[in-house]
Formats: sequence, C-alpha cells, structure tokens
Amino acid sequence: MSAKYTASGSQTLTTSATTALGLTAATASLRRAFIGEFIIADVGTPADNVVLHTAQRITAAGTATAVTPTKIDPADAASDTVAGENHTAEPTYTASEEVLEVALNTRATFRWVAAPGFEIVIPATNVNGIGFKALHASATTDWRVTAAWRE
Repeated sequence: MSAKYTASGSQTLTTSATTALGLTAATASLRRAFIGEFIIADVGTPADNVVLHTAQRITAAGTATAVTPTKIDPADAASDTVAGENHTAEPTYTASEEVLEVALNTRATFRWVAAPGFEIVIPATNVNGIGFKALHASATTDWRVTAAWRE
C-alpha cells in the first residue's frame, strides 16, 4: 500500500504569476509521487475577481518557505516529496506543460479529484515537480492550495 501525504501553501496575488505551493522530488531519495487531489481557496478578502490558477510542471523549486508534508497514516515514513510555500523566487516552470488551468472567482473554492489512473505524476527526477501558481491584473488577496498525494 502506498503512503499518503498532504501539504498546504499560501501566497498573495500579484499581476505576475506567483506560486503558493511547490512539490518536487527530493534529491536524496528520488521517488515518483501521484497527486490525487488539490483544493484552491481565497483566504483573504474575497471579491468578484476571476483569478487564473495553474498547476504546471517545474524543473527547479525556486526559493520558498519549507513545508513539512503531513502523513495521513502516522505509521508511514516521512514523505520523499519536498514541499514549499510562499515563494520569493519562482520555480522554473516548463513551457507548455500546464497540467490544469482554472479561472476561479475569489468567492469560490475549487476542488480537483483525479479520476482513477489520471493522477498528476511528479517524476523521480531531481527537483522536478508541480507548482501551483495564480495571477490577477489588480487583485492582491491571499490564496491557498492544499494538495494530497501518494508515494
């Protein structure tokens, strides 16, 4: 049976894309991870703004505050996936590798759950992974992403 984990990250919207949560393969123990679910929500003052949220492949983690993934089963080992939030230097995004894009009103919450066999895969390649980023032309509210995966 696979071990399962969650991690969350926050960020403030700006006019250029900013990353709230990055998940990457760890240098020391390269294993694939399978993201089966994530939730996007506004945690600031909501308004009638539509924000473009993107889950996209990354090849470098950028600079972020470390997040310790939470084990769903406390008996499992620590996650081999590295999580970071509130990026001050953006990850290196792979061009044209958007896994999912959703335009979301900041008054709404969005939950994505993979159909069986359609999980988003983080490859067992050093610091490759998935970043969750968003942008808006003028809104500066805070937003949050929570992701769940198995290894």
